[in-house]
Amino acid sequence: MKNLLKMTLSTALVFVALIAVSQPPGGGRRGGGPDEMIKREKQAVYAKITDLSEDQKLLLDGIYDEFEVTLKEKFEEIRNSGNREGMREKMQALRKEKDDLVKDVLNEDQFALYQEVSAPRRGRRQGANPNGDGE
Repeated sequence: MKNLLKMTLSTALVFVALIAVSQPPGGGRRGGGPDEMIKREKQAVYAKITDLSEDQKLLLDGIYDEFEVTLKEKFEEIRNSGNREGMREKMQALRKEKDDLVKDVLNEDQFALYQEVSAPRRGRRQGANPNGDGE
């Protein structure tokens, strides 16, 4: 009987350990945290827009780095205040600001490709239309 109990407990511990190890980044949240979300978008943009100059890449890196810092600050601010009112509007405003900066860096064709990459992700997260304009 003791051996059966030990085997059952050992098996249970193995399953618990496997479940804990197999959790995705971000503590089980789908897609990870803001840094993972931004990293995936940036990689998708670079994969889609193949004719970026070195200067454009440097500028985009800076935009994404700043966006990540600002986004983390907003998440922390919301987490600390417990006030989730207006969170969507703040996030949309941040994304619009990033989009405006990106638009200044890319030419018209490149920006259209950027929108193809970023807008569908936004639509899935927010339930917005693929144009990202909230209408």
